[in-house]
Amino acid sequence: MGSVDDLPGRGPNHAIEEKAESAFQALLARSEHFILQRADRKDYGTDCQIEVLDQGKPTNVRLHVQLKGTERPLKADGSLSISVQRTNLNYLLAQPYSVFVAYHLPTFSLRIATVESVLRHYEHEGLNWTEQDTLTVTFVLVSTQN
Repeated sequence: MGSVDDLPGRGPNHAIEEKAESAFQALLARSEHFILQRADRKDYGTDCQIEVLDQGKPTNVRLHVQLKGTERPLKADGSLSISVQRTNLNYLLAQPYSVFVAYHLPTFSLRIATVESVLRHYEHEGLNWTEQDTLTVTFVLVSTQN
């Protein structure tokens, strides 16, 4: 193999991210309640913004979305949890109605967790989340692909 044939590799995370984006966009395309307004070019913690529709009319109410994809197994109770950087939660807290969305590849399912629910969980448990590097986000089922 010559030096010209020595090309960058494509890690498994790229494929997982693309599948998560595709599943999320497909869900939005079927939705009568949300539209994709824009994908963020520089991802500091928000992958895209979606806008709420009211009887098909745009409202300018926007949700910031951090999209995750995973192949990890579900917990025994069927729930899905993913670790995120605390700084990501801090970033999303600046915008009301921010959400984490996770695509679980083995079950072709999209799951959601509001930023407020993550914060409420840590505060209710009396955990000092502000001192942690990572936080665990537990997601609830939204949709499965057919």
